[in-house]
Order: sequence, then C-alpha cells, then structure tokens
Amino acid sequence: MAKYVAFLRAVNVGKRTVKMETLRQQLEAAGFKKVSTYIQSGNVMFESGSNNAAALAKKIEKLLLENYGFEVPTIIRSVAQLEAVVANTPFPEIVPDKQVQVYVSFLSVPAGAHAAGVIASLQSAAETLHMTDTEVYTMIKKDLVPKGLDVISQLEKKLGVPCTTRNWATVNKVIW
Repeated sequence: MAKYVAFLRAVNVGKRTVKMETLRQQLEAAGFKKVSTYIQSGNVMFESGSNNAAALAKKIEKLLLENYGFEVPTIIRSVAQLEAVVANTPFPEIVPDKQVQVYVSFLSVPAGAHAAGVIASLQSAAETLHMTDTEVYTMIKKDLVPKGLDVISQLEKKLGVPCTTRNWATVNKVIW
C-alpha cells in the first residue's frame, strides 16, 4: 500500500464546509485505507493500493461533489514526494516565525514554459519564489509586505494551473 496526502482546495471557507471526521468516514467507505486528517483546511492522509494519483484525486473529487454539492479540486502527493519537497527546500536556513513565513503551493500539473516568467514577475524584496515542476515555494518577509499572501493568491491565475497552498508547518506535519 502506498501512502498519500490529498490537499483539498478551498474547503471550510465560507459556505464550503466539509467536516473532516465525516469526510474520513466517507473515504473509508469508498475504499481508502488508514484515513486521517490534519486540521480543518483539507489535508487528508491515506493509503491506497493504486499508484495512480490522478485517478485517486478524481475519485475524491467525485465523492466530494456527490456528498457536498460543490467541486473541490484535489491535489495528491505521495509521502515520498512530500519528503522530497521538504528535503529540497530552497530555503533550508529559514525557520518560519512571525517575521518570515514559508509556503508550498502544490500544482495539479506542471505549469509549462511560461512559468519561469510568471515566477520572476512575482518576485520582490518581500517575496521570494522558487519553482519546481509541480511546486512553488514562497518565502514571505512579513515586515516588508503588509498583505502577506497576495503573491500566493495570484499564482493559480497567472500560471493557469489549479493549485493549493499550505504553510511549511502543515507540509511537515502531514508526512506520516
């Protein structure tokens, strides 16, 4: 059995409520194994005999649509992929605190050739971005930027690829 983490985009925001305990039970009933969740922002850890993450994401998306009545883009990474995300951070010397935050945006698919230009256009003295094929790391110096997450909110629109973002602490906590 392979270990995975599903990142659900934009749940428990506004009227898009998904109770994690109920979701855990629904996923187990759908055949997912050892399902657990971490906080209410849509982080689901599970095991599956499938090695097709895209098919697993579609299965979860369908389950969410059928049970909650709204679409929830779902991005899945294996635990091995998440371990590589942590090991390959471009900010190894940074310890996130109130002044400096690190985020990882998980892309549903590689962004393509235009991505390097998009990432370069979003860089600033306060916001440093680094992109791999399917992740964007963002370091934000809070004392230099009052709004904090504006650059992250622009990623999906400018890259043209669905994505969801988690802070560094959450990325590390969901590795099981």
